[in-house]
Amino acid sequence: MVVSVNEALRRVGESFPFSWEGKLKPQNYAGETVAFVGTGKLSGAYVYDGKTFRVDAEAEASYETTCARCGKPMVETLAFSFTEHFVRSVFKTEDDELYPYEGERLDMTEAFFDNFFLEMPMTTVCSETCKGLCPVCGADLNLGQCDCSKNKTDARLSALGSLLNDYKEV
Repeated sequence: MVVSVNEALRRVGESFPFSWEGKLKPQNYAGETVAFVGTGKLSGAYVYDGKTFRVDAEAEASYETTCARCGKPMVETLAFSFTEHFVRSVFKTEDDELYPYEGERLDMTEAFFDNFFLEMPMTTVCSETCKGLCPVCGADLNLGQCDCSKNKTDARLSALGSLLNDYKEV
C-alpha cells in the first residue's frame, strides 16, 4: 500500500488521487490471527501542505470469522473510511498521532490496519435470523428444535423457586 508522492512534494496544496488493490497478509489482533479473503481495496486522495500529507481514504477488506450465535465459519466484509496525517519520520515524536514517511513514498499499510481494527465489530452474526445454539444441549437451532428440557433448574437455586410458589398477592 505504498504511494509515490514525488509530484505532490512539488505542488503544495494540490490534491492527488490514488488507488490500491491487493492481497492482505494475515494479521495478529487481540491474541487472534485475522485471515483475509480476496483482495483489500484502498482509494482516496492525498494533499501535501508543506509539512504533512493528509490522506482521505475509503477502504474495504473481507476476513474470516465465526458467527457469535451458532459458531459457524463465515466471511465478513468491512468497508470503512479514514483520514490520517503523515509527517517525515525525522519530525515524528512518540506523542504524535501521525504516521511517518520517508523519501517520496507513503506506506499506508499501518494506517489501513489501524483503522480496520478500530472499525471491526466485536461480534458478527451469519444472519439476523440466526437462532444460535441451544444453551442446554448445544444443538444448532437453525436446523430445528432440540428435544432437551429447557426447564432444568440449578439445584442450588431451588429454594428461591419455592418462594415464588408461596407468593400471595396482598
